[in-house]
Amino acid sequence: MSSGDDFSQQPTSLLSDVEDNGADDTPRQGGLGLGLLILRVGLGATMGAHGLQHLFGLFGGPGIGGFARMLETFGYHKQTTLLSWITGIVELGGGVLVVVGLFTPLAAAGLLGVAANAVYAKAHGGFFEGQGQGFEFELLLGLSALSLLFTGSGPISLERNTPWRKRPLPLGLVSLLLAAAAAVVVIVLTR
Repeated sequence: MSSGDDFSQQPTSLLSDVEDNGADDTPRQGGLGLGLLILRVGLGATMGAHGLQHLFGLFGGPGIGGFARMLETFGYHKQTTLLSWITGIVELGGGVLVVVGLFTPLAAAGLLGVAANAVYAKAHGGFFEGQGQGFEFELLLGLSALSLLFTGSGPISLERNTPWRKRPLPLGLVSLLLAAAAAVVVIVLTR
Protein backbone atom coordinates (compact mmCIF):
# COMPACT_ATOMS: atom_id res chain seq x y z
CA MET A 1 0.00 0.00 0.00
CA SER A 2 1.44 3.36 -0.97
CA SER A 3 1.54 6.36 1.32
CA GLY A 4 -1.28 7.94 -0.72
CA ASP A 5 -3.54 5.05 0.29
CA ASP A 6 -2.96 5.41 4.06
CA PHE A 7 -6.36 6.15 5.58
CA SER A 8 -5.15 6.20 9.17
CA GLN A 9 -4.72 9.96 8.83
CA GLN A 10 -8.45 10.54 8.22
CA PRO A 11 -9.84 13.77 9.71
CA THR A 12 -11.40 13.30 13.13
CA SER A 13 -14.00 16.04 12.75
CA LEU A 14 -15.94 17.57 9.92
CA LEU A 15 -13.85 20.73 9.92
CA SER A 16 -10.44 19.17 10.61
CA ASP A 17 -9.38 19.40 6.98
CA VAL A 18 -9.86 23.18 7.01
CA GLU A 19 -7.64 23.57 10.07
CA ASP A 20 -3.88 23.61 9.49
CA ASN A 21 -2.06 22.94 12.71
CA GLY A 22 1.39 23.02 11.05
CA ALA A 23 2.43 19.80 12.84
CA ASP A 24 4.00 18.26 9.73
CA ASP A 25 5.20 19.24 6.28
CA THR A 26 2.42 17.39 4.42
CA PRO A 27 0.73 19.67 1.89
CA ARG A 28 -2.80 20.48 3.01
CA GLN A 29 -5.78 21.33 0.91
CA GLY A 30 -7.48 23.27 3.66
CA GLY A 31 -10.15 24.79 1.50
CA LEU A 32 -11.06 21.64 -0.40
CA GLY A 33 -13.78 20.45 1.98
CA LEU A 34 -15.33 23.90 2.22
CA GLY A 35 -15.10 24.39 -1.55
CA LEU A 36 -16.85 21.08 -2.22
CA LEU A 37 -19.55 21.98 0.31
CA ILE A 38 -20.16 25.29 -1.50
CA LEU A 39 -20.31 23.50 -4.87
CA ARG A 40 -22.70 20.88 -3.49
CA VAL A 41 -25.02 23.43 -1.87
CA GLY A 42 -25.09 25.60 -4.99
CA LEU A 43 -25.76 22.72 -7.38
CA GLY A 44 -28.16 20.87 -5.10
CA ALA A 45 -30.20 23.93 -4.16
CA THR A 46 -30.49 25.05 -7.79
CA MET A 47 -31.50 21.63 -9.08
CA GLY A 48 -33.79 21.01 -6.10
CA ALA A 49 -35.56 24.33 -6.74
CA HIS A 50 -36.06 23.33 -10.37
CA GLY A 51 -37.52 20.04 -9.16
CA LEU A 52 -39.99 21.92 -6.94
CA GLN A 53 -40.94 24.10 -9.92
CA HIS A 54 -41.47 21.11 -12.17
CA LEU A 55 -43.28 18.91 -9.66
CA PHE A 56 -45.40 21.34 -7.67
CA GLY A 57 -45.35 24.65 -9.53
CA LEU A 58 -43.48 26.38 -6.70
CA PHE A 59 -41.35 29.48 -7.30
CA GLY A 60 -43.44 30.38 -10.36
CA GLY A 61 -42.82 27.00 -11.98
CA PRO A 62 -45.09 25.27 -14.47
CA GLY A 63 -46.00 22.16 -12.45
CA ILE A 64 -46.22 18.72 -14.04
CA GLY A 65 -48.70 19.61 -16.78
CA GLY A 66 -46.96 22.82 -17.76
CA PHE A 67 -43.55 21.15 -17.70
CA ALA A 68 -44.85 18.34 -19.93
CA ARG A 69 -46.03 20.96 -22.44
CA MET A 70 -42.67 22.74 -22.18
CA LEU A 71 -40.85 19.47 -22.92
CA GLU A 72 -42.89 19.14 -26.11
CA THR A 73 -41.56 22.50 -27.31
CA PHE A 74 -38.04 21.12 -26.82
CA GLY A 75 -38.72 18.11 -29.03
CA TYR A 76 -39.82 15.51 -26.49
CA HIS A 77 -43.09 14.13 -27.86
CA LYS A 78 -43.57 10.74 -26.18
CA GLN A 79 -44.37 10.14 -22.53
CA THR A 80 -43.89 13.80 -21.56
CA THR A 81 -45.95 13.53 -18.37
CA LEU A 82 -43.92 10.54 -17.18
CA LEU A 83 -40.71 12.34 -18.17
CA SER A 84 -41.88 15.40 -16.21
CA TRP A 85 -42.36 13.30 -13.08
CA ILE A 86 -39.02 11.53 -13.47
CA THR A 87 -37.16 14.77 -14.15
CA GLY A 88 -38.73 16.56 -11.19
CA ILE A 89 -38.06 13.67 -8.81
CA VAL A 90 -34.44 13.33 -9.95
CA GLU A 91 -33.89 17.09 -9.64
CA LEU A 92 -35.43 17.30 -6.17
CA GLY A 93 -34.10 14.02 -4.76
CA GLY A 94 -30.67 14.38 -6.35
CA GLY A 95 -30.46 17.98 -5.19
CA VAL A 96 -31.23 17.06 -1.58
CA LEU A 97 -28.74 14.17 -1.60
CA VAL A 98 -26.01 16.34 -3.11
CA VAL A 99 -26.57 19.11 -0.53
CA VAL A 100 -26.27 16.76 2.46
CA GLY A 101 -23.50 14.75 0.81
CA LEU A 102 -25.10 11.31 0.74
CA PHE A 103 -24.76 8.90 -2.20
CA THR A 104 -23.14 11.85 -3.95
CA PRO A 105 -21.79 10.06 -7.06
CA LEU A 106 -25.19 8.52 -7.85
CA ALA A 107 -27.12 11.71 -7.05
CA ALA A 108 -24.70 13.75 -9.17
CA ALA A 109 -25.12 11.21 -11.99
CA GLY A 110 -28.87 11.79 -11.95
CA LEU A 111 -28.38 15.55 -12.06
CA LEU A 112 -25.83 15.17 -14.85
CA GLY A 113 -28.31 13.11 -16.87
CA VAL A 114 -30.99 15.79 -16.50
CA ALA A 115 -28.53 18.56 -17.41
CA ALA A 116 -27.24 16.59 -20.42
CA ASN A 117 -30.77 16.24 -21.77
CA ALA A 118 -31.39 19.96 -21.27
CA VAL A 119 -28.17 20.82 -23.12
CA TYR A 120 -29.11 18.42 -25.93
CA ALA A 121 -32.60 19.91 -26.20
CA LYS A 122 -31.32 23.50 -26.28
CA ALA A 123 -28.15 22.96 -28.36
CA HIS A 124 -29.73 24.24 -31.57
CA GLY A 125 -30.52 27.59 -29.93
CA GLY A 126 -26.92 28.68 -29.51
CA PHE A 127 -24.66 28.84 -26.49
CA PHE A 128 -25.89 32.08 -24.88
CA GLU A 129 -29.38 32.61 -23.47
CA GLY A 130 -29.75 36.04 -25.06
CA GLN A 131 -29.21 34.59 -28.55
CA GLY A 132 -32.16 32.20 -28.36
CA GLN A 133 -32.58 29.16 -26.12
CA GLY A 134 -28.99 29.14 -24.88
CA PHE A 135 -27.64 26.19 -22.96
CA GLU A 136 -24.78 27.77 -21.00
CA PHE A 137 -26.62 27.54 -17.65
CA GLU A 138 -27.50 23.87 -18.09
CA LEU A 139 -23.93 23.14 -19.22
CA LEU A 140 -22.56 24.74 -16.06
CA LEU A 141 -24.94 22.66 -13.91
CA GLY A 142 -23.88 19.52 -15.76
CA LEU A 143 -20.18 20.28 -15.37
CA SER A 144 -20.71 20.89 -11.65
CA ALA A 145 -22.40 17.50 -11.32
CA LEU A 146 -19.64 15.89 -13.39
CA SER A 147 -17.04 17.35 -11.05
CA LEU A 148 -18.80 15.86 -8.03
CA LEU A 149 -18.81 12.43 -9.68
CA PHE A 150 -15.04 12.31 -9.42
CA THR A 151 -14.33 14.32 -6.29
CA GLY A 152 -17.05 12.86 -4.11
CA SER A 153 -18.78 14.94 -1.48
CA GLY A 154 -15.72 15.90 0.53
CA PRO A 155 -15.20 15.68 4.27
CA ILE A 156 -18.06 18.02 5.25
CA SER A 157 -20.84 15.58 4.40
CA LEU A 158 -22.81 12.59 5.66
CA GLU A 159 -20.53 10.26 3.68
CA ARG A 160 -17.89 9.64 6.30
CA ASN A 161 -16.95 5.96 6.01
CA THR A 162 -18.10 4.92 2.57
CA PRO A 163 -15.86 3.26 -0.01
CA TRP A 164 -16.62 5.94 -2.61
CA ARG A 165 -15.56 8.70 -0.21
CA LYS A 166 -12.16 7.09 0.21
CA ARG A 167 -11.79 6.24 -3.48
CA PRO A 168 -14.31 8.23 -5.55
CA LEU A 169 -12.92 7.43 -9.01
CA PRO A 170 -14.31 3.88 -9.52
CA LEU A 171 -17.88 4.77 -8.54
CA GLY A 172 -17.48 8.08 -10.40
CA LEU A 173 -16.74 6.21 -13.63
CA VAL A 174 -19.68 3.84 -13.08
CA SER A 175 -21.92 6.83 -12.28
CA LEU A 176 -20.76 8.59 -15.45
CA LEU A 177 -21.75 5.54 -17.50
CA LEU A 178 -25.14 5.45 -15.75
CA ALA A 179 -25.71 9.16 -16.46
CA ALA A 180 -24.77 8.74 -20.12
CA ALA A 181 -26.97 5.67 -20.49
CA ALA A 182 -29.94 7.39 -18.83
CA ALA A 183 -29.56 10.48 -21.04
CA VAL A 184 -29.42 8.35 -24.21
CA VAL A 185 -32.42 6.24 -23.14
CA VAL A 186 -34.48 9.38 -22.46
CA ILE A 187 -33.55 10.87 -25.84
CA VAL A 188 -34.26 7.65 -27.75
CA LEU A 189 -37.55 6.82 -26.00
CA THR A 190 -39.11 10.26 -25.75
CA ARG A 191 -38.04 12.20 -28.85
